[in-house]
Amino acid sequence: MSDGTPADSPLNIPPPDDAAPGAARPLILIVDDSPTIRISLTRAVQGEFLPVEAEHGEQAWELLDSDERIEIIITDLSMPELDGYGLIERIRNSVVGRIQNIPIIVVTGADDTAAREKAFAAGANDFVTKTCDRVELLARLRAHQKLAQTIRALEKSQRELREQANTDALTGLPNRRFFSQLANKELSLMRRQKEHFAVLMMDIDHFKAVNDTHGHPAGDHVLQEVARVLAATVREEDTVARIGGEEFVVGSPYTNRLAAIVLAERLRAAVEALDIEFEGRAIPVTISIGIALRPQNGEALDELLAAADERLYVAKQRGRNRFCAADKQHEERHQAPSMSCPTVDEALAMIRHANLSRLTPHLRELLEEMTPLLELANMQAGDPIDLAQVREAIERLDEQSSR
Repeated sequence: MSDGTPADSPLNIPPPDDAAPGAARPLILIVDDSPTIRISLTRAVQGEFLPVEAEHGEQAWELLDSDERIEIIITDLSMPELDGYGLIERIRNSVVGRIQNIPIIVVTGADDTAAREKAFAAGANDFVTKTCDRVELLARLRAHQKLAQTIRALEKSQRELREQANTDALTGLPNRRFFSQLANKELSLMRRQKEHFAVLMMDIDHFKAVNDTHGHPAGDHVLQEVARVLAATVREEDTVARIGGEEFVVGSPYTNRLAAIVLAERLRAAVEALDIEFEGRAIPVTISIGIALRPQNGEALDELLAAADERLYVAKQRGRNRFCAADKQHEERHQAPSMSCPTVDEALAMIRHANLSRLTPHLRELLEEMTPLLELANMQAGDPIDLAQVREAIERLDEQSSR
């Protein structure tokens, strides 16, 4: 070598004369159990890269796992603890994309063809020999780093495009397209497991009046607030989406009719309780909800959406700020939860969820519905229920609620 470096020097790489202290340089992980090799590689790359050293594969893995700034790896193959082949395989089997796709350059002997083939099979990107010069080494590193950066940028763009394609820009909720994908997958699973699936279609009441009175920016704010409270109110396994205009939908797996009614009432109450202000003006908001269920109302998502939409229309026709869950022939579907008498199952659900104020106006009707069952129970029980006392207690509650 013209610079006087001995011919048998590891890697035969002279120190660079173009180092740029303080410059922003990508991190490169150098893995070798030989301090001499590590020093030689460090001196060769430090002008363009910021070297980080590891003595064996296990130490390298710890550094790679803890420092996401590392962009490229140079590794020997023969090392204690974890050799180069094991390190490469572990990296390529990682579930972390940053680690799994990192470029790996292997250092081998000039004639070690078998080692190179084995390293490539394990997942190495390239190799350099221990007799390569600095120019060749840096050229290979630059090429792989640039390719890796391009791939990362492409993956980021693809993720952003997928998110944009699947997300409603205003509210951040899934859009109709993405909801359909998720709901169809859930429905397929529910059919295999013979489980219930509920679809709740929701519409903001008098939303056009909000836009006309307060302006479209206020309408956008209302949509965002409603989306926020809906997302915060559903279960983790539920999917809430904005499917257009002021319409939202919830897909709820493992949810029967009673559970769907409880969920609908919880959503309705949460939106009604919103304290929305825009530019100093209060904007009261309520929603109407239609409920459809698998398998009662169909097996396909389109069938459930159509049934839920029909019941949403009924809820709005009957005064809004209510839900509709009954079959077409059942008059109950036309009533608001605060106006109609709930079924016994619904009443029990409201008791469990502390919605007692909803029950008070309907206690007399509920008692009449339950009286035949209570009389039957009295015939079979050793300690019968005093129906007269029950009626008196209900009358007292009625008197208290009417004051």
